[in-house]
Amino acid sequence: MILKLASRPTDSRKELRDKKLFIPMLTVAVFLSLLVALVQYLALGPMQTILPFVQAGMFVIILATLMFTGSLAISHWMAFTSLLLIPTANQWALGGFVATGGIGIWAVGGPFAGMIFRSRKEAMVQFSLFVVVFAGAILMERHFVSPWPRVPPEASVYMLIGNMSVFLIYIMVNVLHFRYQRDEAQSALGREHQLLQKEQDRSESLLLNVLPGRIAQRLKNEPGPIAEGFERVCVLFADIANFTPLAERLAPEKLVSMLNQIFSRFDEICDAHGLEKIKTLGDAYMAAAGLPEPVDRPEARCAAAALEMQRSLSSEQFAEARDLQIRIGIHSGPVVAGVIGKRKFIYDLWGDAVNVASRMESHGAVGRIHISEAAAEPLRDAFTLEKRAPVEIKGKGQMQTYFLLDHIRQNKPGPSNTM
Repeated sequence: MILKLASRPTDSRKELRDKKLFIPMLTVAVFLSLLVALVQYLALGPMQTILPFVQAGMFVIILATLMFTGSLAISHWMAFTSLLLIPTANQWALGGFVATGGIGIWAVGGPFAGMIFRSRKEAMVQFSLFVVVFAGAILMERHFVSPWPRVPPEASVYMLIGNMSVFLIYIMVNVLHFRYQRDEAQSALGREHQLLQKEQDRSESLLLNVLPGRIAQRLKNEPGPIAEGFERVCVLFADIANFTPLAERLAPEKLVSMLNQIFSRFDEICDAHGLEKIKTLGDAYMAAAGLPEPVDRPEARCAAAALEMQRSLSSEQFAEARDLQIRIGIHSGPVVAGVIGKRKFIYDLWGDAVNVASRMESHGAVGRIHISEAAAEPLRDAFTLEKRAPVEIKGKGQMQTYFLLDHIRQNKPGPSNTM
């Protein structure tokens, strides 16, 4: 109830946590002050209970101030001032430090709380004031003797035991409460850290789904454009034939589901053969072997992947499009790869090799894998190729190209029309 009244909508998490600590400390201090007043009343009489009751009343006023103002700073300084003056005055009034069993030691509760709730500078200022007032009060006892009745010598030992025991218990209870609050805060922080780690892992996973691992790490460490040149990269373009008419008669959900099924399988094939998926453009799929890290036999990797893509599409059963076929183009050569832009960036390729690979796909034939001579040359010993008549390629003129048929079967001669 007190915490609810003392809290404000503008309070930070730290301020709320400090109030949850400060209010119990003040509440316990009220009861301890009343306990001291009761003991002094029973042992010394009613006159000697005035200052302990004043102290208890001050703690109640401080709680009320905190609820009214919501200011922990004001409330703590009030608590510090009352603890600095009232126990010291009570000690002097009852005959001094030795006679009262060191009752003035209760004043150290102010700097103790300052170390928890205030800045280190404020806490050191408060502790310095406590030392000055505490030492000065003991030194001045001889010169300014209290007119009140002194504590009987036989009661001083019991007051020492009571003061030290209760004071240490009070300190320990508050330390334990502080420890409990700290552990709760650490547990909450740990839970938040786990949630943050999960979100970070999720973001990392999403980033790795967009960019190659090395490129993603480099982009995080060195924001800005990334460009790298590669001397030998094999580029593969795959396009699903007659997909545009199919898109006109299928519901969007069906169309996207079909593409997702096909391209997800292509992703698995690329992973299996060491290709890097570059992007999809509508019903077209682009991948490459030899980047962002160079690989051995990039042409063979693309050829094996293309054959498996071809087989996988023919094996898929789609009720809406049973005759889906694929057209694939492959070319090998130097490229530039990298990331440009500031938003929605992708890892992309540029260069003549990319353009020629795209032309291989567009000038190919439905259901076949069309490759350039540059890509065909490293494949002759391991794959069956069919030589085509020279093809006119935009921007390149006539080019000798080939259709990729299959892997060469061991101990079986290839057909006469193959290369």
